[in-house]
Amino acid sequence: NKALFMPNGTWIVGEMAEAPRADGFKWGMTALPAAKAGGNGASYCWLEQAWIPAAAPNLDAAKQFVAFLYSDAACAIFAKGGAVQPVPGLTDNLEGDNKMFYSIYDNGADAAMGNFAAYNAVAGLGTVREVFLDPVNGLVNGSVTVDQWVSDIKAASDQMRANIMG
Repeated sequence: NKALFMPNGTWIVGEMAEAPRADGFKWGMTALPAAKAGGNGASYCWLEQAWIPAAAPNLDAAKQFVAFLYSDAACAIFAKGGAVQPVPGLTDNLEGDNKMFYSIYDNGADAAMGNFAAYNAVAGLGTVREVFLDPVNGLVNGSVTVDQWVSDIKAASDQMRANIMG
């Protein structure tokens, strides 16, 4: 009951449904601040992907299925599981915490998507989580300075970039 923020996703409500909490506890969500004054905030989102191999034996059926994924019927099925497709107006049908979570886009936040490129292992360099996420703990507890954290991130990024696969 003392966390100011917790980077997470909309699934957290179900995941933590039985966790103890203070009376009156409510979930909240906000976008990341705008990078430039007057700009939009952003929320990192994940988009599942569906594609059809060019040599698939049932191309027409596959195309119909992908189209179905964005139909009203499919949107209703996904919404029951707490997920939404990128369909305008879809969040109007949500309720409770999910409506609040997704409303950040209605309030001007941009959706940010991305991922790390695959790179060949670099001796002495940890996983993406160890390089980018775990060191934030040092920022929070004061054992790492902002300048050191930025320097370490830049050095690791340079090593990863130099070893991108493909």
